Amino acid sequence: MVTALTVPAGAAQRFVPLPTWMDSEAEKEESLSDENDEHEKRRKKKESIIRKTTVAYGIVELLKRSKKLDDEEIRVDNFLISVSKNVNPSQRSWADIDSVGMLSSGMWLMIEEPPYFNAMLGGEACYDRILGRFLAVEMKSAPQENVGKPAEAKAAPKNGLNDIHMAGMNALAAVAEESNRCHLFARLLYELYAHEPFPDDAASTKEPAKKRLRSYNEYLMLPPEVASDEGVFEMDTIPFQIPSIVRMQKLGIPASICFMTQNLLEYALRGNGGQSDDAYESLGVVGEDLHLLLLDPNRFLFDHDNQNTGNMKLLYREGKLYGRHKEETLITEAFCRISPGKSEAFFVSGFSGSGKSMLVNCLSDKVNAVGGYVIKHKFDVLCLCPLSGVISAFNKLCLMIKGGDRPVIAKKLMEEFGAGVGLLIRLLPNVSALFPELVSSATKVEAGDVMNARSVSFTLLRFMRVVTSPLFLDDIQWADSTALDVIHTILSDKLNSCMFFVGTYRDNEVQVDHDIFNLMRELETSHVHTTKLSLAGLDQSDLNTMISDALCLYPRICKSLTEIVFQKTKGNPFFVLEFMKSLQSRGLLRYNSLQKRWVWNEDVIRGEEITENVLHLLSSKMNGLSDNVKTLLRVMACYGVKIHALVIGYLSERKEYSGIRNGLEEALGGGFIVKDEEGYFQFVHDKVHEAAYSLISISERKQ
Repeated sequence: MVTALTVPAGAAQRFVPLPTWMDSEAEKEESLSDENDEHEKRRKKKESIIRKTTVAYGIVELLKRSKKLDDEEIRVDNFLISVSKNVNPSQRSWADIDSVGMLSSGMWLMIEEPPYFNAMLGGEACYDRILGRFLAVEMKSAPQENVGKPAEAKAAPKNGLNDIHMAGMNALAAVAEESNRCHLFARLLYELYAHEPFPDDAASTKEPAKKRLRSYNEYLMLPPEVASDEGVFEMDTIPFQIPSIVRMQKLGIPASICFMTQNLLEYALRGNGGQSDDAYESLGVVGEDLHLLLLDPNRFLFDHDNQNTGNMKLLYREGKLYGRHKEETLITEAFCRISPGKSEAFFVSGFSGSGKSMLVNCLSDKVNAVGGYVIKHKFDVLCLCPLSGVISAFNKLCLMIKGGDRPVIAKKLMEEFGAGVGLLIRLLPNVSALFPELVSSATKVEAGDVMNARSVSFTLLRFMRVVTSPLFLDDIQWADSTALDVIHTILSDKLNSCMFFVGTYRDNEVQVDHDIFNLMRELETSHVHTTKLSLAGLDQSDLNTMISDALCLYPRICKSLTEIVFQKTKGNPFFVLEFMKSLQSRGLLRYNSLQKRWVWNEDVIRGEEITENVLHLLSSKMNGLSDNVKTLLRVMACYGVKIHALVIGYLSERKEYSGIRNGLEEALGGGFIVKDEEGYFQFVHDKVHEAAYSLISISERKQ
């Protein structure tokens, strides 16, 4: 029996039957045929998909909170939606659905976005990218019994075999009920997105469900041409095994929704032995997936039609720091503790590729956001004078100072150095370029004067009393005692300097007597607050999120692949990136254009003899490059982690290196090197530099 929906006074007129709303959406979509602007047409179609996905999310949240339902209750005509009439002009056009209700139970849910999420978006219209929705649901009517979870079997009483048998029967009944809900919700999803009755798939396929699904999964990894009894045909012409999913694709419904519907139907087939690995286990997981689609629709909901399917790239989130929330909090809190006369040191250790630099960069973004400056320097194993690198980093800081800060800092520098400002200009030449007024008043320094390490330390200390800035030194395992002594001198100053120092190093490449540990002890003796942090590999959960983002697939689908990747890489982020690239280049991970998703064969990947050393992986990849690129990488490796474009230009004029210019584009496109704003070409990672250096024979290195 259908009962009336209980809603607040004055709100009833906002509710419309779901079928009526679906008709309205269909009319809007039909009217798009008259739209001449293709860009606008695509945008409006995407907005319609988001509205439907919002409705689907509300419905599944209602079903999760309902006790046993009849089949007739999980139908489109048993639901109402509330559409907001007073939409704020700055509000996005698809954010007008504010609640979903169920007629038969009298339940309804408010669908809301937290205020802070709207504030972050700022109400800006975005035509190139559809912004996502972070939704929360709130129950507005009394829930029924056993709300929030699918029906569960009661615990077996301890009074005999008959009770145990009954408990087993209850468990089977609970599974059957959840399976039926998944099947019915799949039908509802089809009708919501396709706007037509759900077809009867069971009558259209005579093969047993288990055989049909097995052949379907095996077909995913077939080569481009597959032989059949009738001859040879293209893989993209092979139809799906479930007719309703084929129909959804033909209607242009996003692949993410097609897979969701398919996985719901696969769960319903479990009784016939036809459940696949990707089948849903409950409607609770469906709700999580729908929420993900709404949170980042460009990545997970919409099809990636803008990419060439023959050259699809893994879509990693650039700058995203996975699994380091605790560490990010620690380094941020340490930075916030510094104050005049109170400096702080923060040491980050870990294997190469563990994400040490990424962690520090998250702090750099915060400093830059408030108009601050960050001094950065990466030590190089080939550098003969590490102290010169530190001085160079301070010299670059002078070029970062902009606008109104210049005259203020110039005045303070004069007060600090007075007639001795010439020593500062000699040590940091960029001071004269930024503050010409200092040059005219500077005392001339005799050309024969030599600045020793002690003088350098004291001059930089006085400079940092005026120009407060965080200092980030990467790979300090290659620094010497002189360079680290400068850091100790500045940090231990109790007068006015307040520097936040971050040093990263590879803990597997230093001995207990390394100068790094002497620096730590000296800082503690000088009462400088010191934090030591060690980074391990990502755990499987965080790694799965990373792989899910890259493949634009639901996290639950990626878990089995993540397990293999974790076993091979131990969760090392850089190794993971290179390992995934290797799988793609070898055809073990590829994009299926028919299904619009990445596919892989777990058994083949697990059985492959793939090196567990990222250096060997990179070296093998480089050996397959053209001669021009390999020559370029070998030459760059001799100069360290970076080389200026002018040097490459000079070398290319020599006969033996004439082809290195031609190798630049391939090396850049292959992700081995990047070009910075100062005109330097540098390796993207020190492991890439090491791999390039390994291309040079031992005899050539001695020349």
